[in-house]
Amino acid sequence: MATPLGWSKAGSGSVCLALDQLRDVIESQEELIHQLRNVEEKAAHAKTKVLLAKEEEKLQFALGEVEVLSKQLEKEKLAFEKALSSVKSKVLQESSKKDQLITKCNGRREARALHHGYINGLFPNHPVPVSKAGFHSNTCPQLRIQAGPGGPHLRKGLKGPGRPRK
Repeated sequence: MATPLGWSKAGSGSVCLALDQLRDVIESQEELIHQLRNVEEKAAHAKTKVLLAKEEEKLQFALGEVEVLSKQLEKEKLAFEKALSSVKSKVLQESSKKDQLITKCNGRREARALHHGYINGLFPNHPVPVSKAGFHSNTCPQLRIQAGPGGPHLRKGLKGPGRPRK
């Protein structure tokens, strides 16, 4: 081995020893650096694990809330469907009642139209019906209302709707 400039051959053994010791120190420092990096990685990994555990806990809580809200939504949906069914049933009943009333009203209108047709002479081929009491069908003995071509009027002395009499 060649001796570096400025070094004497007599102390070359001590220089080699110093270089070996220096290499050992460098290797041990590199090993310590490597271990330190491993410790840092493990610490970062542990920190990440803690954060992951916290986030997992939050996620589990949120999933629990979603489950509770889903159940509540299902209950409300069932209640709404029940109420809607009830309302539909009532609407159907009311519609049926309305149809019955319209049918009844139309029947009465037709009967009244025929009655007024007899009274006013619109049906000359048909005789004017007379009640069993002998009254003409367009009079009412209790109120003494008579129907004529101008419409029903009250006899003298009684007040009629819209036309006061003296």
